[in-house]
Amino acid sequence: MNRAGREVAVVGVGYSDVSRAGEPHIGALTLDAARAALDDAGLTTADIDAIVEYSFGFRGDSPMAVSSQRLLGIENLTMFNDIMGSGPSGLAGAMDASMAIASGACETALVYRTITRDAGHTGALREAPTLAQGSMQFTAPYGYGGGIILAMAMKKRRRVAELGGSYEDYGYIALNSRRWAALNPRAIFREPITMDDYFASRPIADPLLLFDCDYPVNAACAAILTTAERARDLRRPPVAVDAIAYGTGKRPDWVYADDFLFGGTIPCGEALWRRTDLTVADVDVAELYDGFTHIAISWIEALGLCGIGEFHDWVDGGARIGPGGGLALNTYGGQLAAGRMHGLAFLTEAVEQLRGGCGARQVPGAQVAVVANAHGPQAGAMVLRSGT
Repeated sequence: MNRAGREVAVVGVGYSDVSRAGEPHIGALTLDAARAALDDAGLTTADIDAIVEYSFGFRGDSPMAVSSQRLLGIENLTMFNDIMGSGPSGLAGAMDASMAIASGACETALVYRTITRDAGHTGALREAPTLAQGSMQFTAPYGYGGGIILAMAMKKRRRVAELGGSYEDYGYIALNSRRWAALNPRAIFREPITMDDYFASRPIADPLLLFDCDYPVNAACAAILTTAERARDLRRPPVAVDAIAYGTGKRPDWVYADDFLFGGTIPCGEALWRRTDLTVADVDVAELYDGFTHIAISWIEALGLCGIGEFHDWVDGGARIGPGGGLALNTYGGQLAAGRMHGLAFLTEAVEQLRGGCGARQVPGAQVAVVANAHGPQAGAMVLRSGT
């Protein structure tokens, strides 16, 4: 339900090959994903008048929008944007494009996220700077130099201390990713793991474990968005963008925000449900950012899928979120098992689920999906529904 402007739909999705080794060129990865998405939609480059991409601007990261315009041979763009690190990860591009289409700034947009291990997205710990300045002077003496790994370790410990539950709750997210990934031919890790495997995985920063962290890969993911009116005449069943929302939280910061555990996810979730006639009870599929297991748990509670602090009982030993459970979570394996495509793949998987084309991992009768990205002061979410 778009409360202002034109209705928007996602009409195509595409992926490059996903690899764990080598140094593929970002342009080649981006072209492969973009062409696959165009083919999926039944469109050509001549139909594209907008490009939005998300990146950190590092070497080996997403090429800029105008670079991709040249690579694809697109004559002119009426709208483009390079979202450089400040936004809800890869979903930011799709959210930006959706608003541009709804406003009339463009008709059909290509969005993509290209990421490589060469860009530095390896999850490596950063050492605290020798000379800390600003707010970091208060955390550097404890070893926190700004890397997200240590922040997530602190969040994991604090959540259990403050809200209860156990570290097994995090294991249920990791095990669930492997159950779904076993059904996805594109996934990197398709072998199942046990709770014993989870706890035996290498410690990264106590109590954060290796299996709490997503896996860096070389890959690109792309989507095509256009008006709902045009979408009805295209190759694939359209998936409508029903609502979008952002959230930063009060006094936004990765460490010093008022809500260290949830950041902007709770206000984002509240805004999302205010902007749609759908409710939590309508959700069939949840594709929620799992760069770390803590983030996925946070989104489940922030979106109202269960109450704050209720995940331990709600997840039912992992049964609720797995194949055949009451709420299918991260049905392609998420970033924990399918590889870190930095957010946009949660959207493309939701689209495939609502079109009914996911084969062995298809959630029967899926009509409504919620997609959420990022954490801290950069939260964003969408509600999608089948049809227009």
